[in-house]
Amino acid sequence: MKKCLVLKVLLLSLMLLVSGCAEEGVTADGHYDRDHDHDEEITVFEIIDRSGDEVTAYVHVDHWHGDLPEISFGENASLGAYLEEDGEEVELDGDHHALDVALAEGAEEGIVSFDSHGDHVHIIGEQEGETKVVFQFIHDGNVEYETPPLSLVVIEGS
Repeated sequence: MKKCLVLKVLLLSLMLLVSGCAEEGVTADGHYDRDHDHDEEITVFEIIDRSGDEVTAYVHVDHWHGDLPEISFGENASLGAYLEEDGEEVELDGDHHALDVALAEGAEEGIVSFDSHGDHVHIIGEQEGETKVVFQFIHDGNVEYETPPLSLVVIEGS
């Protein structure tokens, strides 16, 4: 009888441990949340083409909807962002909160260069081709959130 009680306690403990781990890091729609260990979460991340002041792409869970504008060789795209953290708009002031952009891991180098201004970025077409970039939300100098990679095309200039 004593062994049976010990076994039940062990099984119950194991069930509680497994059930707690199974839900950790999974969002309500079943996607893995890579930032689950942060107290605050980016809930909206939209890229705005400043030339037309319109949303051109946005992150949906772990992937993008929309595209970045094509950039002509020798020209640049000026991009801003609209972010919400836990449902509250984040003001990109360039000091406390900033937007940045970088090449995605393994992306083709030399196609674009970047000029960050805190509240927006310029992506400059250095040569024709296609590469991938990631956008970053910087909080007090640290990358708090990084988007999934997004393709970017540089075309022949006019």
